[in-house]
Amino acid sequence: MHARSQATITTRAGADFLALSFMFIFVIEAMTLSMMPVVTNGLRTVVGLTDAQIGLLSSVFLGFYGAMGIPAGMAAARWGGRMLAISCGGFVVGSLVFALSSGFGGFLVGRAIQGIGGGMVIATCGPVMAHCLPPARLGRAWGILGMGWGLGSMTALLALPSIEKLGGYRAVFLAVAGLAFVVGVMALSQRVVRTLPHHADGATTGRALVGGLLAAVTNREVLLLALANMATVAISVGITAWTPSFLQDLRNAREDVSVYLVAGFGAAALAANALGAVASQRWGKYRVIVGSLAVVTVITALVPIVPGVPLVFVMVLLTGVFATLFFPAMMGYLPQVVAKPEQVGAATGINTAMGFSGSLVAPWIFGLLLDAGGRSSTAYLAGYFMLAMFALLPAIGMLFFRREKFRTRRVSSKY
Repeated sequence: MHARSQATITTRAGADFLALSFMFIFVIEAMTLSMMPVVTNGLRTVVGLTDAQIGLLSSVFLGFYGAMGIPAGMAAARWGGRMLAISCGGFVVGSLVFALSSGFGGFLVGRAIQGIGGGMVIATCGPVMAHCLPPARLGRAWGILGMGWGLGSMTALLALPSIEKLGGYRAVFLAVAGLAFVVGVMALSQRVVRTLPHHADGATTGRALVGGLLAAVTNREVLLLALANMATVAISVGITAWTPSFLQDLRNAREDVSVYLVAGFGAAALAANALGAVASQRWGKYRVIVGSLAVVTVITALVPIVPGVPLVFVMVLLTGVFATLFFPAMMGYLPQVVAKPEQVGAATGINTAMGFSGSLVAPWIFGLLLDAGGRSSTAYLAGYFMLAMFALLPAIGMLFFRREKFRTRRVSSKY
């Protein structure tokens, strides 16, 4: 749909290293999002926080995370990968503030700063990779980067508890700060990340960036892809938040099954991103997105219907696969569907913001349905059907995705 800027990384090894360095930043983002259950008991017993205060710490993180998506994407169009210094700095400083604080006010500030760093990751990495990599490399790069989500979730829930036992909540946040510093240095050590993007004269002025945002907001394809991302996040958060309760209430499962469930979901997402990149290259991005959304709609609706704990666990793993299988295809599409290269940042920011809204709305509605139905089988059935609708809506919407708008102008590549 537009003439791309000249790619600055043309080798497979160079593209993989760039994507791998961004993947590790994504790992840190997933860890900061998933780490609160690890330190909850310590914050209760050592600091004396209430459950409401602990919940607010997560809400503050998510609030700043969601608010940063669009501004970070627009800023990345102008300053490129240099924005990752602020993102990783947010992880480092926010984690240090939390670790060195003993009161609720300091904890709030620390989580807010972490949220700022987290909300900038994808919104910054997207424009940088679109600018640096040729279209044929983007799908594989997004597949590698996307693996960071599953890896980070698994690391937070399986490795951080050991650190918490040794040194308490302070040690957990200090460990995250150290890891964030290392991965930030690794990413920013690459000249291509630090180099300012090249756009047409005047393309990154304040007025032009606002105009690019308005163009992205009114772009049907950008919004449909953002809706697909909302489905991914809504189902992922909703499934992991409420399936442990479902298994305990209606399948008589042990409480520790929740940890295995979330870790398994993370492992499924880890594998799905790699498979998604391969599938998109073989069958095309559009088919992978529509097919994945259709399958995950059915599987999500089946979770409360299948009998026994093992079958539910299998269905949840399959949901994790198909809810994230199309991530590389979805993100790889964004540079193609916008009118100008400098609009990639705004489009990626919109995609991030829509995904964030799904993470807030879906589990809340699920909870309302459980409260209204007394956590009965009917209430859980309604909750999972509601999650399935998050995937069904974009699946139908993709039927109106106008591939012909850019098919004839795209760079000759299967991906």
